[in-house]
Amino acid sequence: MGSIARDTSLIALTPAADQTGKEGYAVKIVALEAAISTADSGNFGVIVDGETTTGKSTIAAMAGASGTVKVKLSGTVALGGNLMIHTDGTWKAHASTKIVAGVAMEAGVADELVEAALVNSYTAV
Repeated sequence: MGSIARDTSLIALTPAADQTGKEGYAVKIVALEAAISTADSGNFGVIVDGETTTGKSTIAAMAGASGTVKVKLSGTVALGGNLMIHTDGTWKAHASTKIVAGVAMEAGVADELVEAALVNSYTAV
């Protein structure tokens, strides 16, 4: 009989570049490393604890993360608003038919870290 291996989907990955101070940024996996996301598709998770390239960053996976994580904002978001990933790996209020990647659990403005619930990305209609 199987058992749950972890309570939430946290994984340690080598960063593609220095990720110190990048907590809350979205990442994708490139060549088995965590790279800051540059688009709203193909994303893997959020940096919980960023490290240098000689260490391992702790990443909360979008598929399977329980609870909330802190995300770094690039604009104003409302409590309960859908979030999308901006071109620099930060998070912003969802626009048009882009991919939804999270829900803001508190309101915030650019450069703030706010709590968000991650979702296994979907396209809003």
